[in-house]
Amino acid sequence: MQVANDPSVMIADDSEDTRGLLRHWLETKHCRVVEAANGQEALDLTRGECPDLILMDLRMPVLDGLDATRRIREHAGECNVPIVGMSTYPTKEAQSLALAAGCNSFIAQPIDFDQLSALLSRLLPASAGHPS
Repeated sequence: MQVANDPSVMIADDSEDTRGLLRHWLETKHCRVVEAANGQEALDLTRGECPDLILMDLRMPVLDGLDATRRIREHAGECNVPIVGMSTYPTKEAQSLALAAGCNSFIAQPIDFDQLSALLSRLLPASAGHPS
């Protein structure tokens, strides 16, 4: 997968406030941001242009983040993207379910931006000019 200088990050979260906060922070890190308000939108968007990373809320309407992650992984040949599961209920069970569904990592909400920065550094391709 060819990576642009400014990596693209999809925020899949039903909370407009959460998407806005993450979008603002990611844009200060020179990321291009795509937003999805539910798992179905996230799935549909990955079929058009695959982002470099997806931040996926696990609890959303229409299609939850776990099912959306599974379906994205089903068409992994089209979009082999790192997915970070996010949850306001950061239990060991939620983390296990996220990883079993195909998430590469898990982060609790509200977001610890130092932790998110470390995840971006680890999961985005080195050539992407990711934030440090």
